[in-house]
Amino acid sequence: MRKLTTHLLSFTFLLLTTLAHSQTNKDTYVVLVSMDGFRWDYQKQFNLQNLKQIAKEGVHAKSMRPSYPSKTFPNHYSIVTGLYPDHHGIINNVFYDAALNESFALSTNAKNDSRFYGGNPIWNVAEQQGIKTASFFWPGSDTDQKRPTYYKNYDDKIPYETRIDTVLKWLQLPEKQRPHLITLYFDEPDHTGHNFGPLSPENKKMVIKMDSIMGELSRKLDNLSIGKQINLIIVSDHGMAAISNDKKVVILDYLKPEWLNYKAVINPIMSLQAKPGYQDSIYKALKKVPHIKFWRSGEVPKRLHYGKNPRVHDFVIEAKKGYSLANSKTQNIKGGTHGYDNKEKDMQAIFYAKGPAFKVDKEVKTFQNVSVYPLIAHLLDLKIDDVDGKFSEVKNMLVN
Repeated sequence: MRKLTTHLLSFTFLLLTTLAHSQTNKDTYVVLVSMDGFRWDYQKQFNLQNLKQIAKEGVHAKSMRPSYPSKTFPNHYSIVTGLYPDHHGIINNVFYDAALNESFALSTNAKNDSRFYGGNPIWNVAEQQGIKTASFFWPGSDTDQKRPTYYKNYDDKIPYETRIDTVLKWLQLPEKQRPHLITLYFDEPDHTGHNFGPLSPENKKMVIKMDSIMGELSRKLDNLSIGKQINLIIVSDHGMAAISNDKKVVILDYLKPEWLNYKAVINPIMSLQAKPGYQDSIYKALKKVPHIKFWRSGEVPKRLHYGKNPRVHDFVIEAKKGYSLANSKTQNIKGGTHGYDNKEKDMQAIFYAKGPAFKVDKEVKTFQNVSVYPLIAHLLDLKIDDVDGKFSEVKNMLVN
């Protein structure tokens, strides 16, 4: 009889746990939004009232530290996989994979080739555990595999209002069709920051516009019938630093073409693959180049979690902040860029969040962007594999 009672208690506990898990998934929604290139201090620089209000209604981080290099595709994919670029494989916006004998670039169809993408993106984890997901342009969401239930092929001509309206329509679908995790991407203020610089009048105007859009999105989500169940998370992938034409370094002026097997300049960083026997020649030449720092790939500082992936090749070169790596002396350098060391303040990103899971009017310290992944997994009660992100970094922003 005692054994039967024990079995019944165990069964009852298992049933209640399963029901609680199911109920958590059913009642919780997460909308993850990214504004590309939105620097950590824009809210203070430009007195942004909507983000200020969202911070009062929820939490915000002093800043969010991007993964290295502080470029768009590596960081967006780090946010949704919980892995550093070295571990998920998107090590830059442009790179060459010797095993595939193919190059990855944002300007080609390679960016949709799932062979380049490692890790298990959060929408894939959710789908595997019975939760529908949707994505409007998040980098990596429109590959030939690992896609959400609802997704869009990237088209930067689609108006921002249309993107928001689509998200709202998804959240008003019948329950069985409704996504509980939605990712939404905006390509500004990155473009304007690149063209004119982070603190330019043009960028100020764009940042204020994006702040207004975030306010509109927040209010419209609140007004939905499920508004009180939605956790809104607003992030960016990196910041932006000012650059100028009088601060440029032409690396190739110091290197002989016959030394190089592969090179990729994505200002302000560069990857080099040496031809056999020329590593030492390149190393000695780079030591003479002003305004840069560089490492053999296996000697990149441990804190950057970078250089072990073979796609990084033999050398990692980075211009000092404010300097640019140019392809030629005649190349005109202006505006802003990103990609520098992620400890640089100008590279820091944003994190704002509000909703039933989050504390109110709470500022948290700077944390690493790979920890957004275990945060979302916790909100949706998802089981995840071990990743680089740490839930311990973000749990203090949550209620209970």
